[in-house]
Amino acid sequence: MATTKLSNFQSVFKAFLDYAIKNIPNQTGVSVTAAAPGSVGQRPFTNKAGVLKLIFVSASSLYIGGLIAHKGASYLEENEIFVPTDEDDDD
Repeated sequence: MATTKLSNFQSVFKAFLDYAIKNIPNQTGVSVTAAAPGSVGQRPFTNKAGVLKLIFVSASSLYIGGLIAHKGASYLEENEIFVPTDEDDDD
């Protein structure tokens, strides 16, 4: 009984996948292809400037975050909300 339900599910699922693959709308630059089992497919797209973008985004984020923190600390000290004390606790 369980094997018939499993095989029925597999056949329905396979039919659904075949239908979905055949009816995918053709968009510009998108195609559905299949390679033979064991063959080597096309080389995937690589972004050549990926590391440069990573460095740029990281550096700019650190700079902007430091600038915001500096301005916030200046505001707090100027309005005497938080004033650091110079206590010498050299015991």
